Amino acid sequence: MIEGVDGKTILRRLEEALDFKEEEFVSLMASKSRNPFEVLVTTIVSQNTNDKNTAKAMRRLKEILGRIDPEGIDRISLRELEDALRPAGLYRQKARVIKRVAALLRGDRLERILEKDLEEARRELISLPGVGPKTADVLLSVTGRRPTIAVDRHITRVALRLGLSRRGDYEEIRRSLMELFDPDDYLKAHLLLIKLGRVYCRPRNPKCGECPLRDICEYAKRAR
Repeated sequence: MIEGVDGKTILRRLEEALDFKEEEFVSLMASKSRNPFEVLVTTIVSQNTNDKNTAKAMRRLKEILGRIDPEGIDRISLRELEDALRPAGLYRQKARVIKRVAALLRGDRLERILEKDLEEARRELISLPGVGPKTADVLLSVTGRRPTIAVDRHITRVALRLGLSRRGDYEEIRRSLMELFDPDDYLKAHLLLIKLGRVYCRPRNPKCGECPLRDICEYAKRAR
């Protein structure tokens, strides 16, 4: 953990430096529907692809279903679902997973899961096919149901380079970030750290000299 640097300072710097747009984050935009199942499907579709392809696939699915719910997924054939999800890649795998998830979440089961305390809700969500810790945490955080921080590949890279976490496993990074930031800021931290990873802290050729956190970043200091 970076000594003498608090979460509020990090977020203030990132907000000042980054041009943040909500529409860059498909799961966040899906949450505006106030339909948790749509957020869950969107997050599954977003796995191993970019937000542009995810958004295109979700538009195609909405054209078929209207409202995205378990019953609607049940009504359409697997082939129709695959065709809708084709722009997002791995569409056959994702379609099978979403079919299985829909069968398990008929009625109000998802709402009942989301009403449980954080760790119990996470355990139940992670038990669903195709839903790992990141997908569970995205759903819980962007819907405002429980305070948690989802950790994607950008956040993992940023956390390790900055020195916010010493180990690269998901739960260790999540725990470190939840200790650093205030619960009210968890979603903001998730989104801004992703943006930081996309703009400055890139996997190759990171823009360390332009990064708003360069003076507190262990990786940038070693690279000088």
